[in-house]
Amino acid sequence: MQFNRRGVAFFSLTAKMVKLQTSRRANCMHSEVVSGANSTEEVTGKLRELIMNGTLVQGERLTETGLAARLAVSRTPIRLALATLEREDLVEGEPNRGFRVRRFSIEDMREIMEVRAVLEGMAARLLAEKGLEPEQDATLQDCLDGIAELIASKRHDPETFREFARINNRFHTSIATFAGNAALQRLMVRNPFRSAPLLHFLPNEEGHDALIDAQRDHIRVVDALRRGQGTRAEFLMREHGLLPLQRVEQLFTNISKNAADRHMDEAG
Repeated sequence: MQFNRRGVAFFSLTAKMVKLQTSRRANCMHSEVVSGANSTEEVTGKLRELIMNGTLVQGERLTETGLAARLAVSRTPIRLALATLEREDLVEGEPNRGFRVRRFSIEDMREIMEVRAVLEGMAARLLAEKGLEPEQDATLQDCLDGIAELIASKRHDPETFREFARINNRFHTSIATFAGNAALQRLMVRNPFRSAPLLHFLPNEEGHDALIDAQRDHIRVVDALRRGQGTRAEFLMREHGLLPLQRVEQLFTNISKNAADRHMDEAG
């Protein structure tokens, strides 16, 4: 097959446009989920978010058919997603009865947060020692700007907390990815628990205060990364990861109440 110069130029331009669009999708605020896709990874992410934000309450029974209908996908990605979430200890399998959302005790939450803080501290140290590249710096700054806008809005509604959770996830995931340690990333995937999606379980004003506390910590961590201060970055990130422990009892109480209310509504 032969192409004239116009044909070559057309295909070259098309390739560049596809590459540009792909790059934009990778850098957008919600790049974790690509709209319209029904991949196992996307379905896993959606179910993980529903569990973490309390939409799927602790102890709730999960069926492949019900979840497939809820997310408008086939049962195959649901089945694979549930297997992944079981490895992450977010759901528990029951012989011949499918799965249930795992019930967490206060001690469970403490232990998970402590492990997560160590892993994220290590990621911050590795990135600081490696050095931030300009594009990486821009990504983290974009996250800081997004959270600053949410704080400035002074809104305390659930959508604000959901948006914060999405930006917060991007911030922490980006640092782990930029650190460049594949083994560390795998461990963090196995421990996806973060406190951000739980903020809507706090009274509105306290949730907003928690948002401000998180932003303060994020700014300090980014400053340490920019200065190449590995030890400081690790300490700040670990301290940031343990911050929710100050509110863990209230979070646990409100989560349990939410589950009880849902159970009563369903029974009624």
